[in-house]
Amino acid sequence: MKNTILTLFVAIFSSLSLQAQEFKLGLKAGMNFSKIKFDKDVLESSNNAGYLAGVWLRLGGNSFHIQPEAYFTTKNASVQAPKESAPTELIKGDMKFSNIDVPILLGTKFPVGPLKLKLQAGPLFSFVIDQEASFKDNIVSTYDDALKSYKDKFAAVVAGTGLDFGNFAVDLRYEYGLGNISKTETAGKQKLNLWSISLGYSLF
Repeated sequence: MKNTILTLFVAIFSSLSLQAQEFKLGLKAGMNFSKIKFDKDVLESSNNAGYLAGVWLRLGGNSFHIQPEAYFTTKNASVQAPKESAPTELIKGDMKFSNIDVPILLGTKFPVGPLKLKLQAGPLFSFVIDQEASFKDNIVSTYDDALKSYKDKFAAVVAGTGLDFGNFAVDLRYEYGLGNISKTETAGKQKLNLWSISLGYSLF
């Protein structure tokens, strides 16, 4: 396994060294729209808006580049029982995660007139620095831990597209959560999925 990982990194950096290099360091900010996906029908979630702000680095060329990022982000979701469920009002509330996200993206670019179209994908590692849950005091006890006790680290896969124009970059991405973010499985496995849109600016 270690040899496979080492070979992959050697191949990546060898590819980077064989093409015209581009080095960029920039800032970014944007919004996301997240919801929690339950693998059981006992609960459902709706999209809530959050925000992100941080830095990005890009190394490579038009045919291939690697782009690690680090940013602070809030991910919010509303959770409730299905409308046809009797205890709907007893399981209804909002959740807010404040995270440091670190995606490591591989990508390519295509010229489109004066613009450059990007395609990017890669893993994302999310570290929770704060988590809040607002539910009624009489929440059904069966789901209390499942909706208030979450892991402090998440992982996801990110894929998206974007446009570069001058020093500016616009990105649209989808983040698909991996694994169960809850410490319990009372409400079934929970995954945090989201769409994000951001505007970046290259400092150099």
